[in-house]
Amino acid sequence: RRILKVNRTIRIAAATAAGVGCLAGASSAFATATGSGATFPAVAYQNWCGTFKSCSYTGVGSSAGIRALTAKTVDFAGSDATLTDAQLAAIGGRVSYFPTLLGAITVPVNIAGVTGNKLKLSGKEVADIFQGTITTWNNPVLVKSNPVLKNATGTITLCVRSDGSGTSWNFSRYLTKMSPAFATAISFSQTPNWPASAIKSAGNPGVANCVKSNANSVGYVDLADAIRAGLQTNVTAIGKSELVKQGGKTKRKLVYVLPSAKSIEAAGSIKVSQIKPDLTIDFTGSSNAGAYPITITTWVLAVPGRAKNGEVKGVLGQFYSPEAQGALVGLGFAPLPKNVLNVAKVAASKLG
Repeated sequence: RRILKVNRTIRIAAATAAGVGCLAGASSAFATATGSGATFPAVAYQNWCGTFKSCSYTGVGSSAGIRALTAKTVDFAGSDATLTDAQLAAIGGRVSYFPTLLGAITVPVNIAGVTGNKLKLSGKEVADIFQGTITTWNNPVLVKSNPVLKNATGTITLCVRSDGSGTSWNFSRYLTKMSPAFATAISFSQTPNWPASAIKSAGNPGVANCVKSNANSVGYVDLADAIRAGLQTNVTAIGKSELVKQGGKTKRKLVYVLPSAKSIEAAGSIKVSQIKPDLTIDFTGSSNAGAYPITITTWVLAVPGRAKNGEVKGVLGQFYSPEAQGALVGLGFAPLPKNVLNVAKVAASKLG
């Protein structure tokens, strides 16, 4: 058997689809399970489903996936967001969360003459941009850390999601941590109240295309889709507070981190005691050294008692296999931390 090729850089590898074995007693002979939902993990899910031939997955947005699971038109949903009280009530009051991978929400820009990888933005500055408080790239606040923006006179164009989105949910949740003003004006949800001037597009690929198509724009896109859209050199470094040693002393300093497999994995390093019983773990704003601050996990959602949960359990066994987890870096993601993976495997084995 051939294993999917892994490339440990942020550039996408040409992963080879091939039949591989299953873990946890999952059989390759079971009927296909259907899923839909988040576009954030769609690159990985579609690759895995194509490899294992046990599932199909359509990226339509987290909210739409939750609606499909509620309507019983799919066997599992993909979501980067936890259910709201209303969504949970509509689905019958019970849902199980199974984390599948780690990924980064990048902040790509399209500014003439400026390489995004060279830009440095703090979390507060990103919040001010998406709140509409900072409206031009040559704002003195941005120029202070980025002299190259001094002559960037254009008005900033915001590219955001039009659909209910777990990427929006996580991105806006992170920004509420960075800015009390953002928390008050925008808050966080699957459909944040973005400024009226923002251009809205469906899915992560839609936002990536918006950034590519509009001068002076900025958006928020998962790393895998940023790579697929050719935006890997357009994503900015995001600042985070870290304790660093200088002159024999330990000081707190703003450190800027680019999204990569290494920085995503750094954010995913948590203690077993930090793993919530329902596996709804929040990795955003990690204080770990070298961690990319907008790192998230995403979940397969299943409803206990559904008729095809045996098939879903088999799919999860494959998603948690060394072959699947080992392919993630080459697809623009990072594998689950081992302690989280072990807990998730146990939870998946109990799905009935």
